[in-house]
Amino acid sequence: MEDLSLASELYNSVKFNMQKLILDIPEQDAERIAMVFDADRNEVKTLIKSFHQTVRAEAEQTRREVTIPRLEGKHSIVFLGDSITSDRESYLNIIRELYRDRPDVNVVDAAISGDKSDDAVMRFYERVLRYEPDVVCILIGTNDLRRNDDAYANACVSLGDIEKNLRYIISLLQSCGTKVIITTISPDINERLRKRFPDSNWCYQPSEIDALNQLICELSMEYGITLNDMRAVYAKYSPEEILLNDGLHLNALGQRLLLRSTLACLNKIF
Repeated sequence: MEDLSLASELYNSVKFNMQKLILDIPEQDAERIAMVFDADRNEVKTLIKSFHQTVRAEAEQTRREVTIPRLEGKHSIVFLGDSITSDRESYLNIIRELYRDRPDVNVVDAAISGDKSDDAVMRFYERVLRYEPDVVCILIGTNDLRRNDDAYANACVSLGDIEKNLRYIISLLQSCGTKVIITTISPDINERLRKRFPDSNWCYQPSEIDALNQLICELSMEYGITLNDMRAVYAKYSPEEILLNDGLHLNALGQRLLLRSTLACLNKIF
């Protein structure tokens, strides 16, 4: 997976499915996506094909090296999150490819780039519950912690409000009999983030990332849900080794690590 995260706005818009912020367009509809971004249809089509080729290659490697959960009968698995999940080359899309030949297994991308936990709550019925999921995988909170890099800023969403949102989501899913996997968030590189978004002055506080991840662990124990704790996994590498040049999103290695840990969690459930 070549890192072109600083290459062009169109590349990033297609890679992270930014059309979802405007219209609910099928991910393979190059013509309509090109219209949204005022781009050449063939260029969009080429990008989509390239991303899918990467996903297919990762899926083939995963089949050779990892135990894939054996799903008997009909299942619905929903992934709730932000651009780290909605990325066309993400762990979600590799899992979707692993079950491509299983029409009775519905792997749903309910993630939207830029979403915070309160957005997930507001879209919860239409993006998650409508699919009557057996399992929901939650990876949310990165955008909640984004802040301006000055002495007066606070995170977009406070830790207390993130907790309320996560409790709501988990409680509602458990009331429906749905199994839950909750995943800790990844680190960032503020210097790279400033380079990618030079006019935004965004940053993250490592202490707030640590606090959110600790909260996620505590909630998993309290509610008895499956914890996908990526902290020790990511800690084996430097942030530069697992993140794209934008300093925020997971690169091929980061997504592979997340994929394999998520599959291990699904194996525990199934």
